[in-house]
Amino acid sequence: MNQHRTGMGLAPLQWDKTIYTEAVEHSNDMAKHRVVFGHDGFDNRFNAIKSKLGYLRGGAENVALGHLDAQAVVNGWLHSPGHKKNIEGSYNLTAIGIAQSNDGNLYFTQIFIYKPN
Repeated sequence: MNQHRTGMGLAPLQWDKTIYTEAVEHSNDMAKHRVVFGHDGFDNRFNAIKSKLGYLRGGAENVALGHLDAQAVVNGWLHSPGHKKNIEGSYNLTAIGIAQSNDGNLYFTQIFIYKPN
């Protein structure tokens, strides 16, 4: 992901533990079918991150599902205009959470955040 961003002249994203906690929780919830696959509850995840990191200027989220490896997920997102927009967006923090369901499917959640310095 950062290889793509830097190739576009964009700053690399920095990993953040607070974001990771929210991303992996959402992936776990989807894998255990506590929530439907998708972005429901993103505002709650964003606000939980904001409560720990302070003032934020924006956020976005990508999700993926399937028997995929990380490179296949990123390639899929880069071929989807909405997901690609998030990858190339004005964000500086990120994390990806991954969970596996009982049927072997992997659920990926990547959250992007812009926190001013």
